[in-house]
Formats: sequence, C-alpha cells, structure tokens
Amino acid sequence: MMQQRVNDQAAYVLHRRDYQDSSLILDLFTQDFGRIGVLVKGAKKRRDIASFQIGNRLSVSWSGKSDLKILTQVDCQTINIPVELLSGLFYANELLLYLLPKADAYTELFNDYQQFLIQLSQLSEDDSASDQQQFETLLRLFEINLLTEIGTMLPLNVESDAGQAVEIDQFYDIDVSQGVTLAAEQQRTAYNYGGKELLAIQQRDLSTAKSLQAAKKILRQIIDFNLQGRTLQSRNFYQKLNLLKKKRH
Repeated sequence: MMQQRVNDQAAYVLHRRDYQDSSLILDLFTQDFGRIGVLVKGAKKRRDIASFQIGNRLSVSWSGKSDLKILTQVDCQTINIPVELLSGLFYANELLLYLLPKADAYTELFNDYQQFLIQLSQLSEDDSASDQQQFETLLRLFEINLLTEIGTMLPLNVESDAGQAVEIDQFYDIDVSQGVTLAAEQQRTAYNYGGKELLAIQQRDLSTAKSLQAAKKILRQIIDFNLQGRTLQSRNFYQKLNLLKKKRH
C-alpha cells in the first residue's frame, strides 16, 4: 500500500478512544475520504487536546500506509451544541459509525451532517412542544438523508409489489424487506400508515405531527434492520435524559 499524505481535509470527530498511555484514536468523518481512523500521538499531553472533542469541525492532515493514519496537523472550529441536545449528536454519530463503510466518500452526506450540526447548535434547550418537535424533525431528516445516501431508504411513494403510486386516501403496510404494500380493508389498524403521511415523508415534509410520528416509526424499522442486532448506546442515553427532565418538573 502506498504512503498517503492528505492536507487540510475538513472532518468531524465521530468517536474517540484512548490508545496506550497518552495517545488517542479518532474516528473521523471527512469530506473527501468518508469515515477514517487516525492516531493522535501524545494527544493527552498536547495543549490543543480540546480540539479532539466530539462534534468539533476540524481541518486535519495525516499520513500513513495502513488503515489507521497518523495525524500530522489539526485546526479546530468549535460548534457549541446545547448540553440538553447532545443526545442528537451522539445518535447521529453512532449511525455514521455503524452504517457507513470505511474509506468511502460521501460528500453530500458530509454536507448534510455539517448542516445538521449547525442547526442543532441553533436550537433552544427549552422543553416546549415546539422545541421538541424541531429537534425530532432534525433527527428524522438526517436519518432520511443518511439512508438515502447509503441506498437503504425505502421508496414511500409507490407500492413495491404492484408498482402503483401511493394514494393520499389509502392505508398501507410497510415491511423493510418488501417495501410498501396496500393494507387490506379488513386489516386496517392504528399500525397502518396513511398515504398522505407516506407521500409527505417522501418529500421530506415533516411539518405535521402525524407525518413526524410516522417517519419516526418507519425510519426506526429501516435503521434497526440495517444495524443487524447492534445496540445504539445513544438511545439509552436519550431515554435517561428524558427521565431526568421529567423528575425536574
């Protein structure tokens, strides 16, 4: 494998872990090289160790022949995300770590992720219904963008078996392995999805409570299928955070 030298690459820290006594291994999401791992030698002794916090926007340089590159230079731009919303950052990062293959470029997704972080930093920490809806909407739109980019998002505007266009006044079932199918008249329940909501999600319009709720259920099905049994720690963190909020009120 040839020696690789890359300079001034835009990147975000998805995950960090200790290596030996004073070093760190970072999982980065980069603009042109996708997800890569880099070793930061002596990171814990560096004055700029704060640069390697999760969520920071970096400009990095690295070299190396192996899959694990050696960081040679870093500049940092901090993005301040409210503490109460950090669960959203951890969740998005876990999805990228589990669902993105290493070293494949996803430039459009990188831009989506960057915009997601900026919008997350601009949200209020308040617990009002409208603030929570904005937070949920951001998460769902990021999930849609991610699943679309990696080719696992189901088309929600057409029946998978019949090829018929989804209709606003009909009800549908969704199976991750089969797609969208028309629900039988006698089998319509609260678990079915309205065609109106499916078409709205397809258009990334989550402005109603129904479309947002349907999107959450559908996207979780698709994501869990692709996780193949792996558990997201950020979901547990989010649940614990919600319990703490309820105890405060």
